[in-house]
Amino acid sequence: MQEPGPGDLSQEDLAGFADRFRDWIAAFSAELAPLLTVHSDYDTRVRDARAMRRLLCEHGWGRAGWPEAVGGLGGSILHRAVVTEELFRAGWTGPTVFEHLEIVAPTLVRFAEPDFAAAVLPSFLDGSRAWSQGFSEPEAGSDLAALRTRAVRDGEDYVVDGAKIWTSWSKWADWCLALVRTGTPEERHRGLTMIAIDLSSPGVEVRPIRQANGTDELAEVYFTDVRVPAGQVIGEVGRGWAVAMFLLAHERGTLSWLRHCAFRQWLTPSTKIMREDADRQLGDVVLQLAGVRAAAVELMQRAAAGAQLGPEAAFNKLLMTRTEQNLFNLLRETDGARIALPADTPEEVLQQQEYLFSRIVTVYGGTQQMQLITVARHILGLHDG
Repeated sequence: MQEPGPGDLSQEDLAGFADRFRDWIAAFSAELAPLLTVHSDYDTRVRDARAMRRLLCEHGWGRAGWPEAVGGLGGSILHRAVVTEELFRAGWTGPTVFEHLEIVAPTLVRFAEPDFAAAVLPSFLDGSRAWSQGFSEPEAGSDLAALRTRAVRDGEDYVVDGAKIWTSWSKWADWCLALVRTGTPEERHRGLTMIAIDLSSPGVEVRPIRQANGTDELAEVYFTDVRVPAGQVIGEVGRGWAVAMFLLAHERGTLSWLRHCAFRQWLTPSTKIMREDADRQLGDVVLQLAGVRAAAVELMQRAAAGAQLGPEAAFNKLLMTRTEQNLFNLLRETDGARIALPADTPEEVLQQQEYLFSRIVTVYGGTQQMQLITVARHILGLHDG
C-alpha cells in the first residue's frame, strides 16, 4: 500500500489534504504513539516535540505550507493549520518550544536575507534547532520603544550588549530573534533593529526562570560583546519596529488557531463529569471557542492571501485569552482537586501547569490593556479626549 503523502497543496484541495493526513496518522499510529504520550517532565515533552517535527518533515507533512525556498513544499498557513488540528484530535498535547514556528518563521520568511532564511529555516522545520524571541527587558516591558540592548556596527559584525527577560523557550533555543537599539534613545521605535543571534556565541548567558507552574518556559538572556554578522539583521537597520509588529501580529493572531485546538482537547473529556448546573457556563465556553476558531480562520485566510494581519490580531488575542481563562475556570469548578492537590498522573500535572499559565495570559505578547487600546483606536475609531 502506498504511503499517504501531502499531494496537491492547492487551496482548493484543503479537504483532500486533511483526508490524506488523517490516513497518514492512522497508517503511522505505532510511530506516533510514543510522541502522543503525555509527560509531566517538560524536557521530555520538548524531546518528543523535536521528534514529532522530525517525523513530520521526513514524510512531507512538516514541510507543507512553507515556501520551497526555505525547505518547504509550498502551500499556505491553511495547510499547516490542518496538520495542527488533526494532531490535536489524535491526542497531541502541543508543540512546546515549536509554538514559535508560527511566530518566528513567518517573520524570517518575510524579512530575512533570502540566503540566511534558506540556511536556518530547514533546521527549524525539522526540529533540530529551535528559536526564542528577545523583546522585553528588565526596564522595558510593554514600552518596547524604551529598550536599551544595543547593537553597534563594527566592520562586518554588530556587537550586542544588554539583557532580555521573559524570553520564551530560551532554555532550549539555539537562536534568539532579538529587538535591539542601533539608534539613539531619543529616536525611540525609529532607532530599533531586529537581529538573529546564535545563542551559542561567546558572550551569551541564558538563565532560565522557574515559573509558578513549575516549568522553565521563560528566561533571562545576557549579551556581553556578542558579535553578530551583519547578514543576520532581519529587515532594514532602524526599521525593526515594523518587523516586531509583524511578529506580534502572528503571536496575537494566527497563534490563536493552535491554542483553540488545545482548548478543545482540554474541554471535551471534562464534559463527561460536569454537573448539570454547569450547562450555562459550558455553553459560554463552547461559544467562545467557536468565536476563537472563526476569528483565527479569518486571519489565517488573510495571511494565506499575503495580506497584513493588522489590528484585528489584537482582537484575536483578547478573545483567545478570555476564552482560555474561562475554560480553565470551568475546569477548576468541575474538578478542583485536579488543580489544587498534588498531582498523581502526568495528565493532572499538565492540567495544573495549564491552569496556572492561564492566569497570566492577559500579560504576554502585549497586555490586555494594550490590546483594548489597539481595538478602540484602530478598529472602532475611538480616540483620546
